[in-house]
Amino acid sequence: MSYFVRLFSNLNESTIVHFLIPHLISVLGFLTAGMMLYLAVLIYRANPDNAKNRFLSFLLAFEGLGAGALNFFGTYPFPVDYIDSLYSVRYVSGSTGMIRLLFYASIAAFYFDKKWMQSVRALFASKILWLTPVIGFVLFIATLSALGGDVQAMGDMYMLECDGPGEGNNETYGGTEFIFNTTCPVSLEPMYPLSATKIGVGPLQPILVPMTALFLLVSTVALYRIDPTAIDARASFDERELRAVRFGFVIKLIFLVGATALIILADSLMNSGDLVGSDIIQGDLFFSAFQSITLFMNIFGSFMMGVLFAYAILKQDVLGIDEQLRRTFTGTIFAAIGAVAFIAGTELMENIIGVGWVGAVLMGSVLITTRKPLLASISSVSNLLLPEVHTKDEDAYLELYKLAVEDGNISEKERTMLNLQAQSYGLSIKRITHLEAWHHANEPEGIAQQSASAGLGAPASATARPVEPSIMHQWTDDSGYTWRRMSDGTSYWWSGTDWQLVEPSENSES
Repeated sequence: MSYFVRLFSNLNESTIVHFLIPHLISVLGFLTAGMMLYLAVLIYRANPDNAKNRFLSFLLAFEGLGAGALNFFGTYPFPVDYIDSLYSVRYVSGSTGMIRLLFYASIAAFYFDKKWMQSVRALFASKILWLTPVIGFVLFIATLSALGGDVQAMGDMYMLECDGPGEGNNETYGGTEFIFNTTCPVSLEPMYPLSATKIGVGPLQPILVPMTALFLLVSTVALYRIDPTAIDARASFDERELRAVRFGFVIKLIFLVGATALIILADSLMNSGDLVGSDIIQGDLFFSAFQSITLFMNIFGSFMMGVLFAYAILKQDVLGIDEQLRRTFTGTIFAAIGAVAFIAGTELMENIIGVGWVGAVLMGSVLITTRKPLLASISSVSNLLLPEVHTKDEDAYLELYKLAVEDGNISEKERTMLNLQAQSYGLSIKRITHLEAWHHANEPEGIAQQSASAGLGAPASATARPVEPSIMHQWTDDSGYTWRRMSDGTSYWWSGTDWQLVEPSENSES
């Protein structure tokens, strides 16, 4: 903990690029890993007998493990004694990468009914699926052996440890020459002791990553060849699921192609000798920033794909999963904007007045002030990516509620019946309030009521309703209350039974 206190007390251009950003990316990797494993469990438990659910749950689990292992060495300034353990984590990243390659090539089989694709589905429906970690590891080891060993295939790992100014303690995993400058500068003395780690790039990455992108591209093109309007009613997926899975693959493909280009460039830098003598902990910022961007693109691409896949599969099985995923998406993007603003503000003030923490305070104040409109903007994007859907139980409750409010009023007996049904469906009061508000916002109102006396020949009568102001904006706040703003300037909030008018003083505050 004392190291991080020293780091945040000495933020400048060098410490931000060489230390703070790698730490933040490592945290993002761990958070992504935890979220992906959680979503994988949800998808599996939603329908464990469904081959597609099992397939996608394993895919997300491997994506999560890969994201967590990718920048594990950036978690903390580990001493050089840990170099063997840190290098072994690269086996996790490489093995999961090999497994994902196979999964990317196979996913289209779950959306086509061709004969050979049925064989692929049957393969993943069998117990062989549980052996995929072993299969991936064996394939990875075989690839390393074919390329001459781990160091020759993946590149070496370089660590420099500084206990004080002067010559530092340097170590490489494979015993190759330490290509970076080994001097610990006086300017970083307030941060000592510390260590910095950099990973090399071997021929494996420029082969495996582009191949993964190619397989992903082929599967994405295949999915886009499916006509959503021609999906058979007996199919195991619907149009919304197909669109979400396709878009998830597109997002992952964009970030993976970007990472591929950066890895190929990094390979050329390592082999050209341009990095020889460069500074690993200050001075030359290019390689550290370059490496961080590459890792971030891989991790964030996995995060976006996981959110969209979970939405596609769980939207009608898990209560409120669309709302949970939208909150996750919104919170992550807001945190990312905050981190970028924090770093930018610190760097700007460091260059202008020489005191970086002033910029961090200013940016923090700006974010606090603009929090609501910024979150609203991000939420609008998340609503486009992840439209609201309801589970079968929620749809059943909405049907009952629709019948109850058909006459414009809910009696005490009807409300009791609705509460009992909600309890049997496992719906919370907060969720009921949201569903009923959603119903009023999306169902047509003002339909004429008709009644006839059966067998008496009495004409049907209709009760005309005055034209009501239209809804301009509707939202749900952090406390779970739903609000709406009307075209005539008035505002209402949903009490659970009806819309309550907000007084002008309250309206101005909201």
